Amino acid sequence: MFTKCPKCQKTHPLTLEQLRASRGILRCKGCSETFDALELISETESEAIPSTTTQLPWNQENSSTSIRWRAGLIFGLLFFMGQLVYFEGYTFSQKPTFRPVLEKICAQLNCPLPAYKNLDEFTVLQSSLSALPDHTHLFRAVISNQAAFTQTYPNITLTLLDYAGKPFTHRVFSAQEYLPKDSITTSAMISDATTEISLKIATPETKVGGHTFELTY
Repeated sequence: MFTKCPKCQKTHPLTLEQLRASRGILRCKGCSETFDALELISETESEAIPSTTTQLPWNQENSSTSIRWRAGLIFGLLFFMGQLVYFEGYTFSQKPTFRPVLEKICAQLNCPLPAYKNLDEFTVLQSSLSALPDHTHLFRAVISNQAAFTQTYPNITLTLLDYAGKPFTHRVFSAQEYLPKDSITTSAMISDATTEISLKIATPETKVGGHTFELTY
């Protein structure tokens, strides 16, 4: 048997006794390099080539299996992400934690992102219902968008109460109805923006003793 020094390429004859005694580690007589004789071993002097360059059948099979496994894993992850976006995409788009990431992704992919809607992030700064000289009533309120994102203007559900405190009528007003005509330039309210709501209510048959209202979508 023969082996070859990986540094100077000098060929060395080998015996089993030498391999056992040195545990496969030899020192080159030409350059004094210490190397593993088993890595470059051959039966003949002319064929002393690195054994690591020879792909054994079981190594090839393992390599092929590993590639298929990785490809399957990647496909599975992509399929799972696709299912998640399809079924839970809207829910994730409404969560403040995920919203900034989704906005960046959609900006790169030019994909539409559902409008952000979170009534809990609107704050009512003031509200009032007052009688006017023409016997109509004026409802006024000021709301602020406390969200970190632009969100759609909410609807206003206004309920009128009699003097006993019982509701006798209610109506839902959209943003197009309660915003001034000259201020409706967009259907969304930017972050930290404040909007004044003004609604003129026709005189009902029942005398108005109070009111309640809520923001809805």
